Amino acid sequence: MDETPDFLEMTSKEENPATPEPVTEAETAPEDGKPTITFRGNGYDIAAVVGVTVGAVMLLSCVTCNLAYYVFPFIPVILGIVGLVLAKDSVNPERTRLLSWFSLGSGAFFFVVAFLCVAAYIGFIVFAIAMDSGGF
Repeated sequence: MDETPDFLEMTSKEENPATPEPVTEAETAPEDGKPTITFRGNGYDIAAVVGVTVGAVMLLSCVTCNLAYYVFPFIPVILGIVGLVLAKDSVNPERTRLLSWFSLGSGAFFFVVAFLCVAAYIGFIVFAIAMDSGGF
């Protein structure tokens, strides 16, 4: 039983396929006025960024006693506008524009739904007052 299984024999000299290769100078050098790539990752990296973002949102809502929720609908609209204006300077302008439009669309959708809820509430109050003045 002195033999070590194959999966435990991995040393630091061997390459692990899950470990990303380090970024070299040639990959980060600006070409033709393009910006330098500052983030390079895969789906696991994106999942970590989303996790940190959700955690920050939850912490902000707890610290402000849920008053931060009043500001949240404005964030996708503002960031969508910023993304559209600055898309020409991004690493992938087409993706930046597409995601900015999605951001603007989701923010606008929220405002439309909120407006319809307020209008329905006002309509309900007007209907209740109208029914009460009828003498029922």
